[in-house]
Amino acid sequence: MAKDQDLPVNPLRIAGACGRLMCCLKYEHPLYQKFREEAPKLGESVQTPDGPGTVVGHNVPGDQVVVKLAEDGRRCACPKASVCGSRQAYEAKYGDA
Repeated sequence: MAKDQDLPVNPLRIAGACGRLMCCLKYEHPLYQKFREEAPKLGESVQTPDGPGTVVGHNVPGDQVVVKLAEDGRRCACPKASVCGSRQAYEAKYGDA
């Protein structure tokens, strides 16, 4: 679970205040799994509201994708839904909801 959440796998680094492994990892794990299934992969080209770019990171708790914009190399954090291909296809067909 720590690996899926991009945390160090060293038990000393993922211990809570009680000295045990963080139990919150168990509760957050399904969120990380679902995000990874739906979000664009690292290195994937996406279209953002600020223009085209490449996915360089994920912010799972914020439900965001970090994108390096092609135009000027600037990084921006976009809501996952705004760069999701299926969402963009839906909006192109039916307009903004």
